[in-house]
Amino acid sequence: MKWLIVLLLLSSFAVAQCIEATDGMKVNETVLFCSSTYDVPNGISVVASNIVLDCGTAVLRGTVEQSEIGLRLENVDNVTVRNCNVMTFDQGIFLKNVTNSLVENNAALKNRIGIRLLDAFENSIRDNNDKSFQLAVSAINSKYNVVIFGNKNVERGFCDVNACNEHRDMNPCEPGDFYCSKKCSPQTDADCGPLPVESPPAEIKEPVKTAEQIVKAAEIEVKQELEPQKVVEEKKPVERSLSLTNKLLIYAGLYILAFIVLQIKRRH
Repeated sequence: MKWLIVLLLLSSFAVAQCIEATDGMKVNETVLFCSSTYDVPNGISVVASNIVLDCGTAVLRGTVEQSEIGLRLENVDNVTVRNCNVMTFDQGIFLKNVTNSLVENNAALKNRIGIRLLDAFENSIRDNNDKSFQLAVSAINSKYNVVIFGNKNVERGFCDVNACNEHRDMNPCEPGDFYCSKKCSPQTDADCGPLPVESPPAEIKEPVKTAEQIVKAAEIEVKQELEPQKVVEEKKPVERSLSLTNKLLIYAGLYILAFIVLQIKRRH
């Protein structure tokens, strides 16, 4: 009897933690909906990252041929949506610019498209059931997602860049898709931005000279340029060039002078 009372108390506590879904509701924290049927013709939006939306098997119902989107996830990362029954919308669950998120154990019923992806990357959509009128899943510019339905296989062109009906390893570091995964870097994916540029070595700046130092250096430089020229000029021998005729005249003059001197000495 004691254990039964404890169980009832725990159950009451758990039920008390759930909240009611409302039309146009914006979910920005982890929530659990109470298990009921909610008419939400304007749908419900998830507007925060790193949270969990657990519908607790609640039914989110739109207006036939009028309601656009049941559950909208936009511009978020690392979000989990589970245990939701979404019905009578144009698009049951819509992911736009969503990454690294999990959509599991949901049912898309009587919608035109069950789940739609737009600019969605690296999400896991698994163990969902679909009974939509047109398509179970549609994807535009979405890659590296895992798409597995519990009640049908997916066979569409986007399976070339997404893992359909099975889990498989995919390399998200591919240039040209305008997506940079957390697993990538500029070295492995050009979409992550330019490679870091190495800083050039620091320039060694010479100390600034004073005006007095500049003048003194200029004087020394001028002096060094002039001194070698002066030395060369001093050591350069004076070249005197005499013709043969002039040399003979000089020798003859010296001979006559010597003869005259000799005659004078003899007379004395």
